[in-house]
Amino acid sequence: MYKAAPPRTRLFAWTMTDVEILILADPTIHGTEKVINIMREIDHETPWPEEPIDFSTLWCRVVSLRCTEWKFVLRDFPQPLMDIRKYYVYGQLVGAEQLAPKRGFSQISAPSRDPSPPLTFWDKMRLLLHGRLTMEVKQLTVLLHASLDPYNTTEEMAITWEGVAMDWTNAKFVYKGDLNVFVRTASKYDDVQLLKIPNLKLILGIQWVCLGDPNDHHSIIQCAPDKIPEYSSNQVHDSFRAFRSQNVNLSIVLETKPVPNEPNSPPLLLLYGSTLKWIENLKLILSGVTRPTKRGKIFKNVRPRKVQLSRHYRKVRLLMGLHKFQVFYWMSFSMQRGCEFFGGRLSSSSEHMLSLIPLDDGLKHRPKAEWSVVYMNSELNDFEVWLKSAYHDEFDTETPSSPKPPVEKCYCLSVAKVSYGRETAFPSQPGCERNKDMPTHKLVVYDLRGAWTKSNRNVAFALFDTFMKNTRLKKNLSTDALKFFRKDSTSTPLKRRNTDASGTPTNTAIQTIQTSSAVQDSSSPMSKLQSGHAANMLQQLIAEVDNNAVVYSDDLSAVSRQPHLQGLQACQEDDVMHKNWQITLVNAQVLLKGCETKGYIIISAAKAEIIQRIHRPAWKDRTLVSKTTWVGSLECMQYYATVNAGGENDTANENIMWLTIDNIQEKESAPISEPSEVPNMVGSGVSVGAVVSDTVGASNSRQLQRIVSRCKCEFFYADYGDISVDLEAIAEIPPPPQEEVGPWESKPSAVDAFTLMHHDLDVCTNSLQYAMLLDIVNNLLLYVEPTRKEALEKLARMRFKLQLQTMEDQRKPIQNKQMEVRTLQSKLRRLEKESYLVNKALEENPDEEELIELRQDAERLERLMNECKNQLNTQSEELDLMLSCYKESQLLANARLATTRSDKPLTIVRANEICFKHAQWRLTEADGQIGIADLVLSNFLYTKNSKSDDSVEHLLELGYLRMTNLLPNEIYKEVLCPTEIQYDMPIEHKKVLRVFCRERPPVGGISVKEHFEINLVPLTIGLTKKFYNTMMKFCFPERDETSDYNDKPTEEEVEQKGKKIRSRRNRDSNFYVHIDDVEKMKERAEKNKLFVYIKIPEVPVKVSYKGNKEKNLEDLRDYSLVIPTLEYHNMTWTWLDLLMAIRNDSKRVILSQAIKQKLQIKRNTGSLDDCSAPQEEDKARMLFGSRHAPENRSIRKGVSGVFKFGK
Repeated sequence: MYKAAPPRTRLFAWTMTDVEILILADPTIHGTEKVINIMREIDHETPWPEEPIDFSTLWCRVVSLRCTEWKFVLRDFPQPLMDIRKYYVYGQLVGAEQLAPKRGFSQISAPSRDPSPPLTFWDKMRLLLHGRLTMEVKQLTVLLHASLDPYNTTEEMAITWEGVAMDWTNAKFVYKGDLNVFVRTASKYDDVQLLKIPNLKLILGIQWVCLGDPNDHHSIIQCAPDKIPEYSSNQVHDSFRAFRSQNVNLSIVLETKPVPNEPNSPPLLLLYGSTLKWIENLKLILSGVTRPTKRGKIFKNVRPRKVQLSRHYRKVRLLMGLHKFQVFYWMSFSMQRGCEFFGGRLSSSSEHMLSLIPLDDGLKHRPKAEWSVVYMNSELNDFEVWLKSAYHDEFDTETPSSPKPPVEKCYCLSVAKVSYGRETAFPSQPGCERNKDMPTHKLVVYDLRGAWTKSNRNVAFALFDTFMKNTRLKKNLSTDALKFFRKDSTSTPLKRRNTDASGTPTNTAIQTIQTSSAVQDSSSPMSKLQSGHAANMLQQLIAEVDNNAVVYSDDLSAVSRQPHLQGLQACQEDDVMHKNWQITLVNAQVLLKGCETKGYIIISAAKAEIIQRIHRPAWKDRTLVSKTTWVGSLECMQYYATVNAGGENDTANENIMWLTIDNIQEKESAPISEPSEVPNMVGSGVSVGAVVSDTVGASNSRQLQRIVSRCKCEFFYADYGDISVDLEAIAEIPPPPQEEVGPWESKPSAVDAFTLMHHDLDVCTNSLQYAMLLDIVNNLLLYVEPTRKEALEKLARMRFKLQLQTMEDQRKPIQNKQMEVRTLQSKLRRLEKESYLVNKALEENPDEEELIELRQDAERLERLMNECKNQLNTQSEELDLMLSCYKESQLLANARLATTRSDKPLTIVRANEICFKHAQWRLTEADGQIGIADLVLSNFLYTKNSKSDDSVEHLLELGYLRMTNLLPNEIYKEVLCPTEIQYDMPIEHKKVLRVFCRERPPVGGISVKEHFEINLVPLTIGLTKKFYNTMMKFCFPERDETSDYNDKPTEEEVEQKGKKIRSRRNRDSNFYVHIDDVEKMKERAEKNKLFVYIKIPEVPVKVSYKGNKEKNLEDLRDYSLVIPTLEYHNMTWTWLDLLMAIRNDSKRVILSQAIKQKLQIKRNTGSLDDCSAPQEEDKARMLFGSRHAPENRSIRKGVSGVFKFGK
């Protein structure tokens, strides 16, 4: 067998075809002096030694090398490692060898070897090769394989230079040409041009870090092992010590210029969703560690690995300058949805440093390579973002023969200038201390203009949804997806947290410290309770029993509620280490347009600043965690809205009336000195309600009205990490918090908190602008994508389905589903490769019969790929739902177990707060100038606290409320206001409205409201029929004015309702399939809520009403009505059921009170004793107080004040 096929010993073959070598010699380049002069001219940067050099070999020739094909092929590999076509080299070649010392035994034995360590290949090239090499190549291609298969021919990236001129001098490479990057893959994305950069200039500068001159190779003197100098007796001898490079600094310069004949050909980057995943796979292969081949003691090869050039770098400087660029991103090859980025001048400079950090874990490792950014400065001009979409009837379905719908282009974002700066302070550098006020990252954006419309919303949500699906699929198919299966059988989080004592002190130590401090502070808790704040509160309540009819639970001090905001308090603590990010927006404006109304709203801010700060670690649940805060402020914030409805295409970029800088920035108030300033002031005022237009007076052009004047908005967010920090990296460890001694002494805890603050709001809107605001809030800000709604419904159904199974029964289906998804993914890749081969065969111009068969195969494969993609998406969503529900149930079980064991106290884990001090809203007519009503709100506060047992507390407070009627000739000007609290009273503790709700964790999917309470102060209402009709027209302009605003159903509605009831009764027959238990649980949880306790105390109301006519039966004037106290216990209702119950129970009592006062019904008429009785009661009350007044209240009146229902 070996004779028939002898073994191949050749590992590679270097073949050259049609080689032509021409060597020329001439007297002008012959001779020692002439050749030395040529050498010094070629290698002019190397210092020439002062002493003359004798050469044993010295020659110079003019060489010309030409060949048709030059290949370097490895054995059994289908692709050549190097393939050069039509190669031509021309230049002067000098060969020189320095004369060695004379020795007598050189002809008998071999010369001795220098004992120095061997040089790396880059130092050998510096030592042996000198001069300059210039090449002009028509096409230069470098292939990067994206597969670990050595015989791969399809998965690769081709980096191609066209018309490139390369110049190689001493430590400098210069490339000029057109750079193209292609992706080669066995799918429809084959041969996609990923990157195109015409007229690119690439400069690679190398700086060798040596002890001596890196170019002085003449100073190297080798010596024999027995002739080592004396200075090398205490160290390893190295003849190349001064020449050997310790590190190398690399500088990369990328620069593009416009092509003279093609001005519209900027650098272009084309990306697809599949291409990004393919590039990520290529990155993992290129950055992977080389596998050890025949190394170790078994193979008798224990030599250390050679140093790689990638670990020899020290600093890398990058300079990039692009005159213009374009980036295109598409979700798929069909180009249905995507985005485009257009940029002007881009300049960037950065420096990166490589540090090799040794690892000390008891094992042998090479040092860990870590790259850090020393500095980075970037600037971008004239940047735009456009969203593109082409919608068809069926979502994400397409046939090969169907024509592609036209692609629509929507404006999204534009920026005039963006500048970014980053500077890192290294603690290891002497004298380098981090400045707290100097941010690490600084980003400044000038003249930002953004648009958020219906089309932009749909495209953005589609792109984000696709990205999240791909991310979840990759995560769910990884080996770490089922890692928690193994954790259940080994240990629990409780045991692991109790046994892990590293980095945190023991509970005994903390208790000892806290106990000792408590003993020093006070003698006993009882004495502290009697002399503390609780006793003062109790005495205050007792003293005010007789004076106030309404008891306020807030503190009666004049301290504001603002310092008690948790987010604000956490961000204002003096524990900042440094600023990480500082983002500044100058003259920014964003356009918002709804789906149901015409016109748009523009929100502008003269300056918006967002700062991220890194704080010292804080204690959270006896664990030291990291702390990060975000602080943001928007100054001179304004809202503008169109006065009229506008046209259909008013949101196109060329039709948008953007604000000028004068209308965005705040103007300083100055007196009018010249009459020429008056028209400008009239045309564009600075107050709320002013109209912004280019012309003064009536005009048909578009006009913008300022609906919110210049205000300030601030937000604060504090985030505490979930993982304990490394104590060795902390310079100062804060002491643990002390235990709470008294019931009224609470220490601030580490809580993730968000606070949004508006100081003063001055709003002015007409009916159209009010409808636009509601449309934007409902359809843009609070919009939930239909696919997202379906996913939430599937998640809820999966939760109920898994509640009927145990934890052990859920694992096997999850593992089976994961295998199904992997099988479908492999099947899809196989179909894509088959489709690629069929399409490649179609390009080869086959016969007619083969052409028909190949087309049929292509259509069949395309149909199978679409079906496989749909199945893969469906199965992937189910797998993600199963994993999410399993992890959620596992976390809930651990949390309940910890609460049951009293291992973890009940604490607040997250807090959200929204407040504003004062808001004034003027409702105007359609012209935006004539007022209808004024609404004043002050001291608004909403808090939402999420606790560790999954319970949530909601609190809404309103300090003051007043509504004024601005219609002419109205009898009642005050529409709504508190009866007792006046606006000018300097009190902040009293609230007009207070709503409190405590939610418990859902039981069986049904939401549980443990406590729901509404508190209202006495109100005064003054209403007219004219004002009522005007407000209804303002709020509901689409409703018919002649329609009666009542809730009485018509005959048609009653008939339709009867049909629905009959159909529902018929559906319960045996003909219809019964709904399963899971669907019943889902429907019940969606509609119903369990209200454990509801309380609404009584509210005295003083009502006045005037109809359209002079005298009406329904006219009321200062009628005192009392809304009764309502209490409900353990009711399973919907929100509508609760409102109907409150309405019915209140309506019955209020109606009877109104009829009595209207008809002036008295209990006992004509009795003189009854007339004198109130006078005696008033005298007794004035003399002795309300305690000694005679009890003469009727039993019926007391009962009507409080209603308790225990349904």
